[in-house]
Amino acid sequence: MKKVLIYTFILVIGLISCRNNNEQEVILLETIELNNLNNNDIYLVKVNKSNTIVRAANTGGARSSGFYNNTNILPDYEDDCPLIGYPPALQFNAAPPPIGEPIRSSLAAFTPPVVGDTRNFWVENFHGRGMWEERQATLRATGLYGNIWVMDENYSVTNENKPNNQITAEQAEALSDKFDLIYTATTNIFGYEFGGGPGGDGGKDGDPKIQILVYDIVDIPGNAVWGGYFWGKDFYEQSQLDSWNWNLKTNLAEIFYIDTSVINSNLNYTYSLLIHELQHMINFNMKFVKHNINSAAWYNEMLSAMAEDIIAPLIGVDTSSSGHIVRRIRRFLIWYDQVGITEWDGSSNSYAKSFAFGAYLLRNYGGAELVKKIIDNNTTNIESISSALNEITPGMNFEKALERFGEVMIYGGSQIPEGFLTFSNTVSNTINSYTYTAYSFDIWNDFDIKGPVIFDLTAMDMRPHSISIHSVMENISGDISITLEKPTNSNVVLQLLVK
Repeated sequence: MKKVLIYTFILVIGLISCRNNNEQEVILLETIELNNLNNNDIYLVKVNKSNTIVRAANTGGARSSGFYNNTNILPDYEDDCPLIGYPPALQFNAAPPPIGEPIRSSLAAFTPPVVGDTRNFWVENFHGRGMWEERQATLRATGLYGNIWVMDENYSVTNENKPNNQITAEQAEALSDKFDLIYTATTNIFGYEFGGGPGGDGGKDGDPKIQILVYDIVDIPGNAVWGGYFWGKDFYEQSQLDSWNWNLKTNLAEIFYIDTSVINSNLNYTYSLLIHELQHMINFNMKFVKHNINSAAWYNEMLSAMAEDIIAPLIGVDTSSSGHIVRRIRRFLIWYDQVGITEWDGSSNSYAKSFAFGAYLLRNYGGAELVKKIIDNNTTNIESISSALNEITPGMNFEKALERFGEVMIYGGSQIPEGFLTFSNTVSNTINSYTYTAYSFDIWNDFDIKGPVIFDLTAMDMRPHSISIHSVMENISGDISITLEKPTNSNVVLQLLVK
């Protein structure tokens, strides 16, 4: 275990190097004196504030023989979180074409479906990606805010000896009941889907309820399980998609898709997934339809992760549940250097990164109030986050928050010096009678992985808007001098953190 904090110190340097008259680069060094240490650990944190990769040679580092190299052995870890989203859907949602006049697909009077009604939906045949099939589904449950459609081949009349790719009417009803809770808690803070909310006209299909299609979407050769997804294509007319020569089929509805095997394997995770996809649907309306601006995948996914974080406890999925998104922190602690904050590669590392950075913002910069300001403003991405941060804490922005991200990777539990940031904060906000809470967690004690992977002092490339944490010394007492080489890239900041 780490020692109780005795002394803290932080140095931020990020000055660009200069050159002499012979155009030879001059390496700028700075020596730091640390005094009166008492069994402290010292970490070097590097922060890349730019939106590009910074090569290892330009990131600066330690120049003192007092530093040692620590060989990291990554722990064995099998990710147990299904992926959310589907790559073609994510690509479409990040940069959708102009939607045109937002009219309904039919001028006929809307007739609400009832349980037992059937409807055909277009789904992609994952045995051959890009092949579309029209299949029949039956409405198995309906609530105040959602209709649960189940593909006929994925329905079972009994739970006995039921295959993993089928669900029962009872399971559909449980989804419907839980979605009613999810919808009110989510729309209270994030706003409404296209056509939803007070005075809404039902949107693309004229139905005030959201369509949720349950079917087997896991059979994607060579890929992991996809738990579910929202796809903005369903807001477009088929004639529009065809005119662009896109191999897509629209279901002309506010709809998202859920996999049967996820429902059968982890119901709480399914509920969290419903929150995640509902945020995507709302985001499409709040940012793209209303303001005609695109949301980068990393930004949109971070907001869905933040939604899961604070809404799941309101519907009975607390942080101790296997279905709560906090379990993604384990993967982040191992692979945090692989994907930058403003990158998205669709991997489990991307989802883990989105959760971790969103969790950091929630627990240190205003909780649900910050989320509401992010979704309500008329910008996206870095600008949107900076605007919201500045409203909560004047002068704060995305870049400054990124500079302090390393603190939450070091300090946790009872070892938090005054004024430093941590995941170990519980922040609650009440908005329109709903109380949203981002609960404290301790990365050093609450998980089988104890804290982040700490790298040795070997310089390495840094991803855009990323951090890396390097081991300097452990259990140091007395006085010590540490010499740092300033980065030759002005976008890289160095910090020394003592614990």
